[in-house]
Parts: sequence; structure tokens; C-alpha cells
Amino acid sequence: MSAKWIWLDFLIFGNGHGMAQPYFDGRFYWLSGRFYKWIGGLGAQLSSCQWRHPRPGETRKLAGREYRPFSSRRSWLRVQVSWALVGLPKDLNEANALLRQIENELGRQ
Repeated sequence: MSAKWIWLDFLIFGNGHGMAQPYFDGRFYWLSGRFYKWIGGLGAQLSSCQWRHPRPGETRKLAGREYRPFSSRRSWLRVQVSWALVGLPKDLNEANALLRQIENELGRQ
């Protein structure tokens, strides 16, 4: 994201350090210079709103873990992107335990 547009994200989302959403039970996090929202599903775990679609094969290291795009769609001028954790365990109990651990780690940042 271009630094010249960061003021708009701050205006819309606040400081990004776990600021609560106005009408929903969720939080925004400021990770690696962008805003992300925890969605915690077994398909995608984070979502972001950005100006462009991710590049093919793009990965991002967020909070010490690697994520890749799960899906993206344009909504007005911005693009809504869902991010999936690379290497999520196949076992359902292990995957759920890891997702709870990631959510707790994000809440402590």
C-alpha cells in the first residue's frame, strides 16, 4: 500500500491495534503496514481491504506466520482479500487449536 493513502485507513479504522468495530464483534489489526481483520475460518483466517488485487503467488508474513490469498473481490474502489495460513494442519482438532492460538497472539499485540 502506498504511504500516501495510509491517512485514509487511519481515518476509517483508527489505530489498528485491536480497535473494535462499531457494530460487530470483531477487531482490526495493524500488521506489516496494513489493516487486517480476524475471521478465523478453516478456509481463510484474515481479511484485508486494499487498493489492488494480490499478485499471483504472493505470500505475506504476518505476526510471524506466512499467509497466501484465499480469495479477492473488488468492492467499489477497494479490493476485499481473504488470507489463508500456509501449512494449516490437516487434523481438525490441531487446526482449531492453532487458530485459537493465533487469535490470542493477535490480541496481545
